[in-house]
Amino acid sequence: METQHDILVQNKRSVQFRFTINRKFTVIRGDSATGKTTLFQMVSDANMSRGTGVAVSCDAPVIALYETGYQYELSNEKGRIYIIDEDFAKLKTKEFASLVLRSDNCFIFITRESLPAIPYSYKEIYKIKTSGKFHTLERIYPDFDELIEKDVMVTEDEDAGLTYYQYYFGDKVVTSHGNSNLSKFGSCESLLIGDGSAIGAYIQDLAITKSELYLPESFEWKLLNNGMFANDETIRELIEHPERMVDTSQVSTERYCANLLADRTANTPAQYSKSKLNECYIKPCCCKGTKCEFFTRDKKQK
Repeated sequence: METQHDILVQNKRSVQFRFTINRKFTVIRGDSATGKTTLFQMVSDANMSRGTGVAVSCDAPVIALYETGYQYELSNEKGRIYIIDEDFAKLKTKEFASLVLRSDNCFIFITRESLPAIPYSYKEIYKIKTSGKFHTLERIYPDFDELIEKDVMVTEDEDAGLTYYQYYFGDKVVTSHGNSNLSKFGSCESLLIGDGSAIGAYIQDLAITKSELYLPESFEWKLLNNGMFANDETIRELIEHPERMVDTSQVSTERYCANLLADRTANTPAQYSKSKLNECYIKPCCCKGTKCEFFTRDKKQK
């Protein structure tokens, strides 16, 4: 299932919610009385009967998910967009996370809590913006896409990821051993580096530190930016629009990028390994300072 969908929810009183989801997981946060429960209830009413006066317009079914029968729903249905309210008691359980990760559906979570078992992007965390009866979604966090050298630089990555950043910035780069520990290294002297596509559960903690943040889609996404892939149209499209390339069969953009990188470099000099960084990604091709001929050569030269 594709992950980009335009959704319009409206009732007879002209109360309207219009927004777009971009990825498998979308999170809506906000204080009480901001419209979150109203959105969920309107979708629920539309599911129950046409006589409620609520209409939902979308290219996929939008379904309010309740605890009754949710295991069957998530295990057997596909091609749907499920919206889940914050009183869903199973929302933070490992069992529920396991179901949604395997599910071929999109999910909108209405919750003020973090969901550490689900890899969602910090770019897909929203609040409801209201103008009279019209409601839209507004991103809570800006892009953190600038790599700034600081006295202390901390990456969630270990092994290949740590080696990559240490090559450019030396021993000032250390690892936090995972994204859940990254905020512990926050200070005004530090830069914190994480995989943006899966760090949504920890962005609130990161944002309240005094650190600079650098949150590319993932480490593998950054490697795919390498010039050796300049002629690969699939990779170029992924770099520009990851939300268009990663469907609901993928756990996250991070996993998709890792699989794509491994596939494209299998049995080549630049073969990717998560445990050890291949020097092709940090040193000039064949030590000649030229572009990698294996990946960038014209197809006619094969």
